[in-house]
Amino acid sequence: MIYLDNAATTHKKPLKTIFSVLKALTIYNANPSRGSHTLSIKTSLKIEECRENIKNFVNAPTTASVVYTYNCTEAINYAIQGTLNYGDHVIITTFEHNAVLRTLANLKQKNIDYSVVKPNTNGEITVKDIQKLQKNNTKMIIINQTSNVIGKTTDIYKIGKYCKENNILLLTDCAQSAGHKKINMTKNNINFVALAGHKGLYGTQGIGALIINNASPSPIKFGGSGSNSKSESMPDYYPDKLEAGTINVVGILALDAGIRFVQKKQEKINKKIDKLSKILIDYLKEEKNYILYSQYDCCGVVSFNHRKIETAHIVDELNKYNICVRGGLHCAPLAHSYIGTIDTGTVRVSISYFNNKYEIKKLIKVLNKINNKNR
Repeated sequence: MIYLDNAATTHKKPLKTIFSVLKALTIYNANPSRGSHTLSIKTSLKIEECRENIKNFVNAPTTASVVYTYNCTEAINYAIQGTLNYGDHVIITTFEHNAVLRTLANLKQKNIDYSVVKPNTNGEITVKDIQKLQKNNTKMIIINQTSNVIGKTTDIYKIGKYCKENNILLLTDCAQSAGHKKINMTKNNINFVALAGHKGLYGTQGIGALIINNASPSPIKFGGSGSNSKSESMPDYYPDKLEAGTINVVGILALDAGIRFVQKKQEKINKKIDKLSKILIDYLKEEKNYILYSQYDCCGVVSFNHRKIETAHIVDELNKYNICVRGGLHCAPLAHSYIGTIDTGTVRVSISYFNNKYEIKKLIKVLNKINNKNR
């Protein structure tokens, strides 16, 4: 099988990740912060060690600002629902995921509305275009750092500076960028970073993180935290304030291992993914029947269509050759409206460090066969 759906979730994991899962189920198989016995304390210390690693990975202010979540979507919900108040205005981009769109749509009952900033003629999200949409009640700007549809990365630095100067909160969705692009909360004045553990960080599904910087989101989920148990309210300090219920120890250790793997090999990872992406993009550019939507610096996300063949048919044909790709809207309808594929979706190939040149060449060979049948 050739697996090329890594933007959805990476299939092959580093040995570090696999071994971390085994350790979580044997050495650290206790409930952290819920007991005073040796194994619970040992697990708690490991969880805090992982929290420290995430803090360093994104250059967050403190370990307490790292909140474990069950996925990136939950992290985004914490940041949005826990921060916005009645009548607030938000600016988002064309590239946002439904984790953002649907959360904001659900807040219309609180008179919270949003504006969408579109890319300029160069395909870039600029401060100038954001400024045009700003209102007196604009409280937050949400940026998808790297699009999961076309792999386009937005420059966060200038936007972060603008947010700080205008007292606006910045939420960065790093689900697709983490592991590929550097994330520096302090330098880029980011208030919220939302991470997914199972994509470019090579962890497991069911784990994510919200990292907080100079912001104070309220809880949107309630339950036990292992602290202040006499109180009916959640603790008033982070991360306990947002971590209700038993946390995912297996996922946390896997995420930690994945981050360590990326930290050690990030340059090598990106060089390999860029090289493999270029091979595919060069083919799609040359073959006139294919429409290419991604550029070279795409973090391994290559979206395309065929002028005569439906997206679903291409995906099905590739599947017959045991090649796994994804077709459709990829939970990002605004991005598809922008590139003109809202009715068709795209074929998305997403490449991981564990893919190789042979697999990309095999994909191209099959795409060529599909194309030749419909000339």
